[in-house]
Amino acid sequence: MGVLLVALWAGACGTLATLPPPAGVALAGQWQQDSAASDNFETKLKALLEIQRRRMLPRHGAAGMGGGRRGGGDSSGDRDSGGSIDNPNSEAYSLVVPPEEPDKVRSRLGDELRPPAVLLIAIDKEALEISPDAEPTRRYFPDQTVSRIDSSGAANVESGWNQQAFVVRAHYTNRSERSWRYEVESGSNVLRVSFEANAPEFGRFTLQTRYRRVAPPPAGAN
Repeated sequence: MGVLLVALWAGACGTLATLPPPAGVALAGQWQQDSAASDNFETKLKALLEIQRRRMLPRHGAAGMGGGRRGGGDSSGDRDSGGSIDNPNSEAYSLVVPPEEPDKVRSRLGDELRPPAVLLIAIDKEALEISPDAEPTRRYFPDQTVSRIDSSGAANVESGWNQQAFVVRAHYTNRSERSWRYEVESGSNVLRVSFEANAPEFGRFTLQTRYRRVAPPPAGAN
């Protein structure tokens, strides 16, 4: 499975172009998520949380697991002469990390992976700007790799054009990876955003979200 994940990511890592294609300007505008035409995020998140839960379970024989000490008598070897279990020399207790509460995991991963309800995209000669929901605008320069910190951590981010699509790739210091592919579906006025994440915590996660263009308000409207 690990080899497959590497191959899938490597296949998406081709060279990105710096100049937008003629049809690239179609990405510009305000877009509203079409939930009925998109992947169900909550369903996919539920499946991901189950994978994450299994991956984060303590391994057999890991420090802090009682099974590694059974058969050799009671656990008194973990106590100091006063009967305390707070012996600083005990690896079993010093290495145990309490598991994250399920509700906090759901909230954290939901915030990191959930697609925005509204996207505002602008294009000029130098860069492409993306404003998701009420978050700060991100400005992407196709010929540059930049460092940034977001809700997923610190990352190096590269971007550019792949045929008619604009692609953003983020490589995080915690060995996680994220990619976004923005493209207008052929023969339609629908923006498709293909999102992929790879992380040691939960493996591979993919999501397709479609957006409908929102007509700008009439000139002079408040």
